Amino acid sequence: MFQAVLFDMDGLMFDTERLAKQAWTEVCAQFGVEISETVLSRIRGATPEASAAVFREAYGAEFPYYEARAARKSWVENFIAKEGVPVKQGLLTLLMHLQNAGIRAAVVSSSAEATIRRYLETSSLSSFFEVVIGEERLGRSKPAPDGYLSAARLLHTQPSDCLILEDSANGLLAAKNAGITAVCIPDIAPPEEKALQTAAAVLDSLDDVWEWMKQI
Repeated sequence: MFQAVLFDMDGLMFDTERLAKQAWTEVCAQFGVEISETVLSRIRGATPEASAAVFREAYGAEFPYYEARAARKSWVENFIAKEGVPVKQGLLTLLMHLQNAGIRAAVVSSSAEATIRRYLETSSLSSFFEVVIGEERLGRSKPAPDGYLSAARLLHTQPSDCLILEDSANGLLAAKNAGITAVCIPDIAPPEEKALQTAAAVLDSLDDVWEWMKQI
């Protein structure tokens, strides 16, 4: 059995990728461009700097990415302030299983640490996580392994004793680069086959993770 589970956040723990997609669609329209699925897939799990490069490539060097990003962030925050953060099916049950088994947990995300902690607090999940790594401490963006290796180190756990839960291609490749076993729970769009092949399993939802872990 694994000693620690390292969670991606957006699209894995919380159903925020759909919110982000809707927000980006509306905000980009205000800036005169139609955001494509290709761009959306490339920025999932990426740092702001990496995302800015994707936008420059797609829409030109003059596109005001950081202004648009601020507008997208405001859109999402307004939605969550009214409706709450949407929690993915099976998350609480899985966290309770892990806690009861003495398996430690961390969040590794390209979102700001303050955002991660706010989502955890508003969903009453903070107590389940010993380590939170946001964009400020992520180091290089996924698919670089920095964030996951840092989480394992802060949990005093060897990478070989960890399990990563991811939904994106960048996250799965980060797990591979870290030498850590990964399970994929696809969100809006499954990662491309090359990334999926790096996963130890592809499961339908977080409801399936605990049973899979017990078989390892």
